[in-house]
Amino acid sequence: MNLRVSSGVLRGRYIKVPDTNLRPTEEKVRSACFNTLFSMIEFENRVFLDLFSGSGILAFEAVSRGFSCAFSVEFNPKAVSQIKSAASDLGLTGQVSVVHGDVFSLDFASLGRKFNTIFIDPPYVLGDKMPGLLDKIVDSGIIDEVCVIVVEGNGETLWQKAGWSTKTKKFGGTYLSIFYNWE
Repeated sequence: MNLRVSSGVLRGRYIKVPDTNLRPTEEKVRSACFNTLFSMIEFENRVFLDLFSGSGILAFEAVSRGFSCAFSVEFNPKAVSQIKSAASDLGLTGQVSVVHGDVFSLDFASLGRKFNTIFIDPPYVLGDKMPGLLDKIVDSGIIDEVCVIVVEGNGETLWQKAGWSTKTKKFGGTYLSIFYNWE
């Protein structure tokens, strides 16, 4: 399977998706997500984190649309290898960093960056673990002064934390729960 970058400087370029049980975010959902993000935050000189990265398409979309760099975190070694290969093929090895690891046990501070946008697309069966993961991320010190966190799932992610606001978008059976740290 191949996925197409839908917008930005890499628009129309394709990446290969490894033959695994991945469920890549649909192009229409990616486009809608980035359009929503663009209305909330400027992309230039911002840093993107893609958790449960799978194919890496969200990181590639982020850089294509103007983020200065993106980090992909993925557990599946075959997917990690494919993301690295796609970054090389697209000429993005300096802009897309790939971390092989389990999101739930990751020391986020070890990434050494503060992030402006974090996209989380876990296997849907892990949806109930998202509030705890969001707490861990926010408490880890990797959140920049302006940050948007998006959780993709088959239902709304319910999470409340002081200083964070929420909105939800629905696309067919896919929900994007959007959390941001300004009023």
